[in-house]
Amino acid sequence: MDTSFFYVPAFSSKRKQYEVSCIDSSHLLTRTRRKCCKGGLDGLLNDAWNKVAKRGKTNLSIAMTECVIDPMSVPFAVTHFSEDVEKAIIEEGYIDEANLCRDVRQWWKADDDPGITARDRIRMRLGLRRRLLRHVTFGYFPPPGMFIGGWPSQLWEGLISNIDAKTLLYSLANGNTYNTRAFSSLCGETFFSELTLYDRRGQGTVTASEFQSFIGTTVEKMYMKMDPERLYFQN
Repeated sequence: MDTSFFYVPAFSSKRKQYEVSCIDSSHLLTRTRRKCCKGGLDGLLNDAWNKVAKRGKTNLSIAMTECVIDPMSVPFAVTHFSEDVEKAIIEEGYIDEANLCRDVRQWWKADDDPGITARDRIRMRLGLRRRLLRHVTFGYFPPPGMFIGGWPSQLWEGLISNIDAKTLLYSLANGNTYNTRAFSSLCGETFFSELTLYDRRGQGTVTASEFQSFIGTTVEKMYMKMDPERLYFQN
């Protein structure tokens, strides 16, 4: 394993601590699926997934691979890189595509599955990390542009940062452990989705005059939702 870290956490002078942040894994997964379907990924085309979809022996469908239906769907992205699809790809003779499928799936499982030790989570992420790093030589000039080995540079950087940030966080967290699913941007996204509910124009934005009342109402609702002593009643 390359022991170099390609992510450096920010230091908060106000809170006197390092603070780790990265793009949410679910977004990176759906972006990986979209690029795989549209133009290919890692120097590989989408032919293998299309053939598997046409055979109809897995949950993969042509609408998911060619039309990229619901591109933001995490379940569809999970299906795209699932073990059943990987086995079907191998049966079609696409070994490199199957290996890509495995690396992406293992990375996602390390972030999403419960009951996995920290050591195993790190190991599960290494396959994708090695795949990404083999496409770049940092001592060469000029540096890569929009694409790095068939990966969009922003996606490449997002995945590397995600993997290294979550590895580095073990040394910063209390007790050297943390809930990997809690490290997410979904809380912030939920906040802003609540905010858009009050936009009667349906544009998802607020004016300066509306901002104070909208934020106040949203904060109040979020506070009630996140209240640990909130009572739940079932009929």
